[in-house]
Amino acid sequence: MGILQALSPFKTFVLAAAIFIPFERLAAVRRDQPVLRRGWGTDVLTAIVNGLLLSAAVLMVLAGVESLAAAAIPGIRTWVASRPFWLQALLAIVLGDLGIYLTHRLEHTVPSLWRFHAVHHSAEELDWLVAFRFHPLDLFLMRVGSLAPLVMLNVSPSAIAAFVAIFGWQSWLVHANVRLSYGPLRWAIASPAFHHWHHAAEHEAFNRNYSTIFAAWDVVFGTIHLPQGRYPAGYGTEERMPAGYLARFVQPIRRPSVAPPTTWRRSECADGEDPRSSLSA
Repeated sequence: MGILQALSPFKTFVLAAAIFIPFERLAAVRRDQPVLRRGWGTDVLTAIVNGLLLSAAVLMVLAGVESLAAAAIPGIRTWVASRPFWLQALLAIVLGDLGIYLTHRLEHTVPSLWRFHAVHHSAEELDWLVAFRFHPLDLFLMRVGSLAPLVMLNVSPSAIAAFVAIFGWQSWLVHANVRLSYGPLRWAIASPAFHHWHHAAEHEAFNRNYSTIFAAWDVVFGTIHLPQGRYPAGYGTEERMPAGYLARFVQPIRRPSVAPPTTWRRSECADGEDPRSSLSA
């Protein structure tokens, strides 16, 4: 059983690759982007190392949250635990995604958090593997921000697993190099077009589209940016990120002055130069 559990993430990764690699070939936003684009190996390594680093830390924090909640709100926890699975799963998906929205927005607002989140935004080419490109501290905050409310309320493990599965799929899908917008549903459900604008190197799109599952959160809180019929001209941040995992791990610590994105520093560009040109390798 232990071996099978250890192989489970590998099986999931292989299945995702079998789905998204041909999907990105058939419906690519950028058809000239290769399957093995720059930095893909580091993103895979990041997924492996972050998984090993974070599992125990997240579980320890969630155990502490559960202990405190059991003492503070036992009645609420008993009521939630007595609800049917479908209702708990719905609660987990809605509340978990709201936790992602709020944590994500905080990381774009607080400079000390943005410098870690900037590792994720350093991708200049998007595909499904970019969903793994996170500094471990950034990913830790995302996981705790989404799962702690569910553990606090005593949502069942199977309902939490439903949220985690849907969130994982959405994370791969919205980063994928695919042309998919969902039509009228684009205002309710986060699509690849929606999230590509979150990564856009265009100042009008900065600090927008924080949701991963429900675009409706951005509609409600006034942070949506979703031009119809077009995709961003480029992706990335002004902050240059090194290529290797260890260098990316250290970068936010060595350079703590990185500010959240607001607008391009056009004074640093030649007259008439597109500020996105500073993103090219």
